[in-house]
Amino acid sequence: RGPPPLPRARGGSGGVPAKAARGRPYPMSMASVTRTPSPAFARHRRWSSRVSKSGCSSRPRASAADLAPPADPCAFVLEAVARATTTDHFVISAERVLALAAQRGLDPQDLLPEFVREAQKLAIPPTSKFHVGAAAMGASGAVYLGVNVELPGLPLNASIHAEQFAVVTAMRAGERALKAIATTAAPCGHCRQFMNELRGAASMRVIIPDPGDAAKNARKRHLVLPLCDLLPHSFGPLDLTRDESLPLMLEERHNGLRFAPGSIIPGGSGAATDELDAAAAELALTEANAAYAPYSASPAGLALVDDDGAMHVGCSVESAAYNPTMSPLHAALVAAVGSAGMGDANGGEWGRIESATLVEMSGAPVQYAGTVALILKTIAPRARLNVIACETLAGETMFEK
Repeated sequence: RGPPPLPRARGGSGGVPAKAARGRPYPMSMASVTRTPSPAFARHRRWSSRVSKSGCSSRPRASAADLAPPADPCAFVLEAVARATTTDHFVISAERVLALAAQRGLDPQDLLPEFVREAQKLAIPPTSKFHVGAAAMGASGAVYLGVNVELPGLPLNASIHAEQFAVVTAMRAGERALKAIATTAAPCGHCRQFMNELRGAASMRVIIPDPGDAAKNARKRHLVLPLCDLLPHSFGPLDLTRDESLPLMLEERHNGLRFAPGSIIPGGSGAATDELDAAAAELALTEANAAYAPYSASPAGLALVDDDGAMHVGCSVESAAYNPTMSPLHAALVAAVGSAGMGDANGGEWGRIESATLVEMSGAPVQYAGTVALILKTIAPRARLNVIACETLAGETMFEK
């Protein structure tokens, strides 16, 4: 009948509403990660061995986690995820990860699938009703959680994928590299391409449930594969930039931007709203300077202000494949979910957004103002949008006219 199929992209399990999940201990079992390769993995390894690709010869192995569970093997993970998603901006510190691993007698990487199962309960999928979680481990040892976020009333391509959420969370925390990421199911092609913007992406470990394991419980085996096995013959940053010295996604950068002369910058009236807008403008400019826009030279930053006066910021994050690019609004929505708990399983709560301040380069090849206005009109119709132009410190453009 032929060999079994390769791991498929997402399909098939549900979740619970985000608000109901936060802070409540749901029962779960300890993950099991084994060394035994599945038939699908063996087939994939035979196929990829015929392909000579830099960075793909060394394949991270699966590690064992078949230890006898303690009386309550879930308590450690439940507490860590609850704390991360309520007070720590979807981040589990390296120290806490090491402590959890020591308590369980596991390698820190073996905890990632367990973090995923808890994080996915906080997903916001009003359209698909399919909850996706992700947990990315940084070079620092910290873990960054992610969930899928779908925006009601908008096209499906306006969604935020869980892997994108986790990567942007790592970016916000100042992480400079990722070592591994675990996901609810095999990452879709969109996310594989997005993660290909990372330095050393080819060897980054991707941990997914083993489709050859018929187990229905949490002890299901997991595969540990390098990203290059899931994205062979990839198209990436160097195919467009031809410059290995340029900083990649997550790496430190400063785009050298300032407010353009003549731009109307809020502030000075003493009104509370005006002062908030002025602070939002400064934060949006900071984000524009940190934006990852090597392909269009169109960096942009955005700051949202909610009904509590809290600000949530984001910057544009481009992909060499273009379509997986995240707008500064999408990155700011990740921050709003991570720091203010905005959004719920039904796609509500975006109405809490009262204003958005976008800073982008006038005349740049890519303009975000129209898209941001359209999205806000749908999910937060009362929100005001301020658009402020910026330029390079030298008064020059970053692109060829």
